[in-house]
Amino acid sequence: MNQQKRLFQSIYVAIFFAQGALIPYMALFFSQDRFDLSPSEVGTIVAILPILSIGVQPLWGMLADRTGRVRAWLVLAMVGAAALSLTFLFATAYVWIVLLMVAWSVFQCAHIPLVDMMTLDYTARAKIDYGAIRLYGSAGFAIAVFMMGRISDTAWGLSSTFLLSAIVLVIGSVVLRQISEVEAPRPTAVAPFAWSAVWNKQFVAFLIGGMLVFGPIYANNYYFGIYVTSIGGSTTLIGTLFLVAVLCEIPFMKVAHQIVFRLGTVNVLAGAAFISALRNGWLAFEPPLWVVWLLAIVQGLVVGLLIPVALQFVRSLVSLNVTSTAIGVYMAVTSGLATAGFNQLSGIIIEYDSIIGVFWMYTAVSFAGALLFLGLRRFHRKG
Repeated sequence: MNQQKRLFQSIYVAIFFAQGALIPYMALFFSQDRFDLSPSEVGTIVAILPILSIGVQPLWGMLADRTGRVRAWLVLAMVGAAALSLTFLFATAYVWIVLLMVAWSVFQCAHIPLVDMMTLDYTARAKIDYGAIRLYGSAGFAIAVFMMGRISDTAWGLSSTFLLSAIVLVIGSVVLRQISEVEAPRPTAVAPFAWSAVWNKQFVAFLIGGMLVFGPIYANNYYFGIYVTSIGGSTTLIGTLFLVAVLCEIPFMKVAHQIVFRLGTVNVLAGAAFISALRNGWLAFEPPLWVVWLLAIVQGLVVGLLIPVALQFVRSLVSLNVTSTAIGVYMAVTSGLATAGFNQLSGIIIEYDSIIGVFWMYTAVSFAGALLFLGLRRFHRKG
């Protein structure tokens, strides 16, 4: 059992390392002079992954629910993303970049919902806290953003992000094959029953609030690098700030279960959303650098609580035989639809205003999401 736990932890390190090597630097990479792209075009490029996630992530979840072969689909998705990520090293024309992003995103968007589904099944059987495994993803992300911040300032440049991401995904896919799947697949459901089981009122209410809260959080991963460089920081500083933020996620993921036990799930979600709004607003005031360091710690607190608590909450809202589909829908709406919209909107705001305007927008939207979560608390009590 301990060996299986270590394997799951290793997979989270690999998947999130690959993301940490790419996502925080992707907008900076395509903003280089050699591409000659406008901020709106860059916003469109980085919005492709979350846009495709809207439709593709639920499909991956449905495939997993119907076949019970979560591991096999995840191996395919990891190898496919690794192979396609290398093609970005040779593309410079806007049209080709967009097409490659579409193909790469189909495989990339499957990683987190599928590994989460495998992990939730495993933790339920082994009676292990999900956060104790998920925090290794945060560690992998932190190591990656720190390493890439240092490497990007060398002769290797930002292009090395795609190469490093591909290598780690291939290694992760090899480790993944050592994880044993459940012998008997979960009960499958025909499409009409699956969708009626997923789209209950409480789940839909949570998704609306989740779009407003998680959208700015995920979009921040793409645009925080531009914010840091706008105040005179280097790519090394970007990586270091992300390292601080993600390392601070780990202890909060570790204790998220205890905090929920004391305060309640919806109270934790609403409180973390309010803190996220305050953090964005403080950044919009262009504080001194020492405050930016403190706000990186705050970001770790927010994400460390929201991610495990929200995922466990989603699992509690639907039937067991459609959990993969529900997680796919949740990922599609939050990391997909919301992130795509905020990525695109952020690019437009930068073009017509500045990166500061982006963080004012994040502030207003995050406050609205926090208020909706409070409304969900009243709805939950009535239910």
